[in-house]
Amino acid sequence: MSDQKTYEMIGDDDEQYGPFTLQELKEAVSQNRANSQTKIRETGSEEWHPLSQLIGTNSTPDQASESLGAAITSHEPLDMNKALSDGWALLKEHFGIMIGAGAILFGIMAAVGVLGAIIPGVQIFVQGPLTGGFIILTLKLSRHGQAQIEDLFLGFKNYGWLLLAPLVQGAIVFASMLPGIILLIIGAVSMGNENQELGIAMFVAAGLISLILVSIALILTYFLVHLVADKRGTFGDAVSAAYIGGKMNFWSLLGMMIILGLGSCLIIIPTCGLGTFFVIPWVNAIFTKAYEQIFPISSTTSESQYLEKQ
Repeated sequence: MSDQKTYEMIGDDDEQYGPFTLQELKEAVSQNRANSQTKIRETGSEEWHPLSQLIGTNSTPDQASESLGAAITSHEPLDMNKALSDGWALLKEHFGIMIGAGAILFGIMAAVGVLGAIIPGVQIFVQGPLTGGFIILTLKLSRHGQAQIEDLFLGFKNYGWLLLAPLVQGAIVFASMLPGIILLIIGAVSMGNENQELGIAMFVAAGLISLILVSIALILTYFLVHLVADKRGTFGDAVSAAYIGGKMNFWSLLGMMIILGLGSCLIIIPTCGLGTFFVIPWVNAIFTKAYEQIFPISSTTSESQYLEKQ
């Protein structure tokens, strides 16, 4: 027993705890006191690693992409500052592969966009699977500390559902725009009848209502692709979880979207668009960390089952 390895752990309060045996670490996960992202190190070592690197040493790459079961939204509210800082740390730690994957994603979507001028709507057939693949790659980096560039194309293994997810998102967002479109039509008719005041009022109301409703629709469906790519239950489970998670963390997610939107503009505009190659992985890393807060793996039984196999 004296030769048994022990480990130290960084808790959610950023305090150091330990030493723990491997079995005690497994018990900490089952009791939701730790998860696959918790930083650990072997006692006496200086290097910290995600807990998943220890508990996942006997797993295969295919096991990492197996279904985790239906997601249950965390009762803890989203910590926006933590998501922003953790996302930035994730990008810095894996800068090369994330920038490379983002550049490939951007290049393919740009090429497909050009093709779309000849074959309208062709983007629909690759957007969801590619976006899902980028999410899978980022989740692998976050949970296991490693991924391969070809993971960007793993979304095509779940092609049907990842094709459907952005279509459902788009339909919901379009439905949220209908009241604004109706007001725009009323405003245009009013202007045509020389009722300038009513027309202007309708245009202003259309803009405000559209902004509010579209923002709500985006937030309530934002993590649908993440959940489908991460194989968190059925498609219906993913739709339900995305709605609940978005509703519970609405204001934090809205704040993050505003911050990242403004930050993206400040990066992309001065660089004449070149900043897009940085913005894509940056935003993806931050929202991936937000996703992991809202839908932690430890909220499903699969994590405990996975640990029991080790």
